[in-house]
Amino acid sequence: MGIDGNGNVVFAISRHAVRFHDFATLFRDELGCRDALYLDGSISSLYAPAISRNDSHAVMGTVIAVVGTLPF
Repeated sequence: MGIDGNGNVVFAISRHAVRFHDFATLFRDELGCRDALYLDGSISSLYAPAISRNDSHAVMGTVIAVVGTLPF
C-alpha cells in the first residue's frame, strides 16, 4: 500500500512470492509512490469480483479505510 504523488491510495497484491526489491521498485518506479507499506505476505487476500479474484487464505477479515486526506 502506498500514496502516489497525487494523494491517491495505491494497493498491489501478487499471485506469487515477491522479492522486497521488486515490491519497492514497483511502488517507486511504476506507481509513483515515495513510500510504501508491506502489509503481509502469508495471509493477505483479495476479494475483487471485477478481476475474478477471490482469495481465501485465512479465516479472518481485514478492513482498510481511507478516512481523510494528507497535505502534500
